[in-house]
Amino acid sequence: MNNYLIFFIAVGYFSGSIPFAVLISKYKFGKDVRNIGSGNAGATNMARNFGKKAGSLTLILDIAKGAIPPALYGLIMASHFQNPAQYEMSVFIVAYATGLGHIFPVFAGFKGGKGVATLLGSMLVVQPQFALIGCVFFVVILGLSSYVSLASLLSALLFAAIVAWQQSFSFSSLLVWGFPLLLTYTHRSNIVRLVQGNENKTHLFKKK
Repeated sequence: MNNYLIFFIAVGYFSGSIPFAVLISKYKFGKDVRNIGSGNAGATNMARNFGKKAGSLTLILDIAKGAIPPALYGLIMASHFQNPAQYEMSVFIVAYATGLGHIFPVFAGFKGGKGVATLLGSMLVVQPQFALIGCVFFVVILGLSSYVSLASLLSALLFAAIVAWQQSFSFSSLLVWGFPLLLTYTHRSNIVRLVQGNENKTHLFKKK
């Protein structure tokens, strides 16, 4: 592991640790989003409790903080790798560092969000075309089911499967499965509620 990669892992983690949902909820609305609703520091809980504008702003900022570190690493380091597989593996590592920063943020007592938007931002850099397919699939599943958690999990699984198939299930393609595995971990309580039939619904086209 070279010094550049170690540096950008740190950059990714600290970037992911910026708790935009917590900052917006506290300084704009005087409440900590982690203490209301689902308790999740993410765009969905922000939208449910503070409106779609707050949710959309959180979503954009969380995607951006996931995208910037791997994008910068790619711009600086792409020419240093002769092996494309090794380069892709290192970009994935930086991407996951941003996701872990969001889930376990050092700036917010290690109590963060579920990592969907931040990891999406990273995947839009790593595999943009397949990440966009995942986004379309997310919207379709959300529109049909009204479950953000279900749409997130199924979209992550589809994304990982497409990338693994496109790369002929090579060793480097195994890293992509970290995306749905991380989301499965952060959505474990949602999965229980989905099975029990009492998961919160989000109606895609409902006005608030």
